[in-house]
Amino acid sequence: MRRTIPMVVAAALTLAPLPAGAAQFSKTYVFKAGTTLQVGSEIQPGLRLDSIEFLLPEDDGSPSGLFSGPRVKIAISNLGEASIRVGIALAVTDDDNRLVGAASGGTKMFPLRPDRQMVYTLEFEGVNGELSKGTTFRISIEPRP
Repeated sequence: MRRTIPMVVAAALTLAPLPAGAAQFSKTYVFKAGTTLQVGSEIQPGLRLDSIEFLLPEDDGSPSGLFSGPRVKIAISNLGEASIRVGIALAVTDDDNRLVGAASGGTKMFPLRPDRQMVYTLEFEGVNGELSKGTTFRISIEPRP
């Protein structure tokens, strides 16, 4: 009987709903390497996706090496009154709808404080050899308290 109670509590916590305001933002845009896309879309009240910039090694002028692979910089502003964490996922596809690159990341240590902007840099690891052939990308952002 004693083992049953912790198992029931653990099951109840696992099935708990997501907190209010944890709606996911997801949108598709045209892919352009080396260009900063000024977005300005509201993710949720008080949280804004400001810009997205893709940096491919041949476009950003950085020397070739271990840390100079393709990456994307995503600027998000917290215009609200509470600190918030975000999770970010991004996928790039080509004209044939083939996935040519994917990256994910977000808040690591400290949440995004009110009245601040954070630039998140995500790296395209593994499959990225044809990233320059991308034509569209989908970004999803999931806010967390």
